[in-house]
Amino acid sequence: MKKFANTTLAPLADVDLVVAVGSVDGILTTAALLRLIGNDDVEVCFTQAFTVDRLPVGSWNGRRVALVDLAVNNRDPQMTASFIARLREQNNELVAVIDEHSREDWLSVLGTFDGLVIEPQSQGVEGVPGSAGEVLRRALEGEVVDDHTLDLLAAADAADRMDFSTHFGSIANQAVKSNIRDDARRVKLARHLAQQREADEQIAAWIAEYEAILANHDTIVASREDLGDGIHRVSTAGLAVDMTSLMGRLYGEGAKVVALEGEAFVPAEKRKRALLAFGTADKGLDLMAIVRVAGVTPLGGFAQKVNVDLGDEEVALAAVRAHLRG
Repeated sequence: MKKFANTTLAPLADVDLVVAVGSVDGILTTAALLRLIGNDDVEVCFTQAFTVDRLPVGSWNGRRVALVDLAVNNRDPQMTASFIARLREQNNELVAVIDEHSREDWLSVLGTFDGLVIEPQSQGVEGVPGSAGEVLRRALEGEVVDDHTLDLLAAADAADRMDFSTHFGSIANQAVKSNIRDDARRVKLARHLAQQREADEQIAAWIAEYEAILANHDTIVASREDLGDGIHRVSTAGLAVDMTSLMGRLYGEGAKVVALEGEAFVPAEKRKRALLAFGTADKGLDLMAIVRVAGVTPLGGFAQKVNVDLGDEEVALAAVRAHLRG
């Protein structure tokens, strides 16, 4: 029996290697693809656009490959080009590029889309898919696809817009967030959700870990200091947190600038240590420049987030406050 009514999609059934980005969109789109392929032996590797040079390409030979949610590395396109060249040198065939970031970037790397059963797209263009999940869903139009697969793809699309309120999106997001660096969790989630709608015992334990992190957020927010001028000071010392979620909550509750005491990696020292991080959601504020002008040497960061030594807190805080007051 044919797996796909549309014969142009038939090569998808023979994919035996999926290389995907570890976002929730990437995880759930991979789960949907695995469900469509229906082969438990498909290898799954999670990566990022800027880490494809670390993939074990040398161990892959004669594989049929689908890329999911993987953009061209816009800071180093040659890294992506080298990755594709190594794939081809090893006699691997690229079957699909299920990605929404930039069709033009992929064309510059691949040279042609000939042979791809699903081609990359460019988000931000009217009428063009905005997620890997939506790229795959549209490619499947005209096919008989079950509700489980469609729910995975809808949740993937919502997740790309930071909406994790869907059934599958909530499971994947919470299970990953308590240990964001563990790609083994992503593989487990993709394989499990390809077949099951509910979390198993292991995934439920990961979700419970994240719920404990959210409880830490409640403690941190409840003990914050309002320093005036829209500056809120908090401490995460000794507490596991989801920094993105915590900062978003603090900004949502009125903080213009958050001064966060905690631990962070200091590149110059090649270690983690206690420090103070200033953060803002205001793209018009360059916190890095503000503290530099005040004579404080940053310990890392970027325009909207700068780390400083705890001993420099008073000077840095005064500089930020003066800037906010104009």
